[in-house]
Amino acid sequence: MARRSVIDDVTETIAFQIASGAFQVGEHLPSIRQLAVRYEINPATVQQVLGRLRSAGFVEVHQGLGAVVRDVRLYGGIETWRYLFRFSGRLPGLAAQIVAEVLETKRLYVRLVLTSISENPGRYDLAPFDRAVRSFELLARGGDATPQDLHKATLHLLRTCMSITERGIGLGVLNSVGGMLGEVPEVLGVVYADPEAAAWWWRHLVTTASSGALDQDSIALLLTLLNDWDTEITLRLQDVLQEH
Repeated sequence: MARRSVIDDVTETIAFQIASGAFQVGEHLPSIRQLAVRYEINPATVQQVLGRLRSAGFVEVHQGLGAVVRDVRLYGGIETWRYLFRFSGRLPGLAAQIVAEVLETKRLYVRLVLTSISENPGRYDLAPFDRAVRSFELLARGGDATPQDLHKATLHLLRTCMSITERGIGLGVLNSVGGMLGEVPEVLGVVYADPEAAAWWWRHLVTTASSGALDQDSIALLLTLLNDWDTEITLRLQDVLQEH
């Protein structure tokens, strides 16, 4: 594991202050000189910290005006949300919200994939998807898979079905968001608490798709099951994070 630097620590401290509301949107951060004194670092190091905060979407830096806090929920990108997600233990409500939105995005992609398959049942080769589901089933039923193992296998499943239906941009988003979820062990422990149920759902999906019986009713049923499961995960996650 890479050793943390003072730049890492100060950047994360200020990012947390912004995320928690200690610094409000539109507010100016203290001057470079003031930040240097506060964190006992030199002004050049403060400049590097501000550069990271700007790159991560937390502040805008204006010549002569200093650093101004941005609305991270409105303008933040993947790197912003990576920072926010790291604060899950200190901001459990925000972490649960992020996970809920990630799971909602997953359901959106699943809907798009299933709709593509149902509209063109003979176009797509589902054999790679079936093999990915088989691998997940073996992992889920083996009894010794870690949440990280299950997460990697789930990402492989999603990548496979999205690749089959030629959704390249969606793959890019999936890779970024999936990596973010994998950074918080507490979250993975909740998301993958019941791997056999997940294996059952994926098998039901690929069996329905392969049989040619995939229509709007079966898609709605699959998505309803997934939505109910995801809602339970989000509620359970809130309880777990609040306990910590």
